[in-house]
Amino acid sequence: MSEIDVPARRKPSRATLDLARALTDASRERLSGTLLVTGDPGGAFRLRCGALVEVASPGAPGVETLLLRSGRVSEADWTSVTRSAAVDGRIEFELVARDLIGSAELHLICVMAALDGALAIGMGRIDGFTVHQDAGSCRLGAPEGIEPEWLIYEAGRRIRVLGSLGHSLSPFRSRLARTDAGSAQLSSPATGERQEILLRANGRRSVRDIAFLLGRSLYAVTVEVSRLMGEGLMETVVTAHPQSGGSPSPADDRPSRTQLPHRLPGASGINTVLPLRPVGGHWRPPPALVAKYLTSGGHK
Repeated sequence: MSEIDVPARRKPSRATLDLARALTDASRERLSGTLLVTGDPGGAFRLRCGALVEVASPGAPGVETLLLRSGRVSEADWTSVTRSAAVDGRIEFELVARDLIGSAELHLICVMAALDGALAIGMGRIDGFTVHQDAGSCRLGAPEGIEPEWLIYEAGRRIRVLGSLGHSLSPFRSRLARTDAGSAQLSSPATGERQEILLRANGRRSVRDIAFLLGRSLYAVTVEVSRLMGEGLMETVVTAHPQSGGSPSPADDRPSRTQLPHRLPGASGINTVLPLRPVGGHWRPPPALVAKYLTSGGHK
């Protein structure tokens, strides 16, 4: 069974059920604050008046990473914007006011980052959560808010898509390397995301690492890596462990062509918990805008 396959019959944990209820209640009660999730990798759901404005997790690139690594916003502009918003401003308003990025595009990037954060949390282990009334802690969130039910449902759908790809691949633990065919592919004149991913697959990096380096969506990079693996251009590897009591030899630093142990990061069952009923009042990305974003590979 794939590491990221999430069986529909798997019973959600009590912590996951409690988190799902809290997110559902937050929308109804117009909560402002943070649901801090403990686990692996864990993360935080930040809400403003019942709408999700940010889902952050160390398992997925956030909005800042997506903006800077993709080149949408320069380091100099980002530093200037954050200084101006340091007192009581919100970075998203400053970015739009300076015409560094359009309001619709920024909101879509915030939604995509939130989806990735929920994806990372849902594919991992949820131990519990705590609620903090700190609405002011989010300085760069989705300006129009996101429906909690829609976001968690969509994250669950993506988990199921990844589980159907048929590869034993964990975005967090599997280390990726090029095959001989993949190395040959780098010598071709082709350019684009696939080449960038292959270039960074050095036997030590995970999908998460590559997503951070490229400033790309964790989900999009995981899908592309699965395709490259299906074409025989990439494979997962593990690093050989040195024998106890001795110094590592040069061979110990070379990757071994064996699969990682299987585990079920979907053990949280988060994709099977929340009701699928729509909740009106918050923004959903227009299909045409999403299609344009995905067609462009997530770049300008």
